[in-house]
Amino acid sequence: MRTYDELSKADQESAHDKALSRLLTAICEGAIRFNDELNGDDLQARIDAAFEKAEAMRTPWFAHEYVMETCDEELRSMALCDAEDAVYRSADDPCVVTL
Repeated sequence: MRTYDELSKADQESAHDKALSRLLTAICEGAIRFNDELNGDDLQARIDAAFEKAEAMRTPWFAHEYVMETCDEELRSMALCDAEDAVYRSADDPCVVTL
């Protein structure tokens, strides 16, 4: 197993992109919501506004684009933390099966 710092730059970028994609998918599916009052920001309000914009434009399939337009910095930062916290399997690692 390797850590994020042990990955090549290309693999780090790929890991970050995948983490961002997972995060954005979870947000768009409603699996993740942020508590603006508790966090002291307006992230969820901006996400909700992006969804409203997508609905108003009658293009709900572009909601993720509208979310990224308004929340890019915060979401990329969260995705980077997720990517840095993960461990990555290398080709010579044994396969582990759990039941």
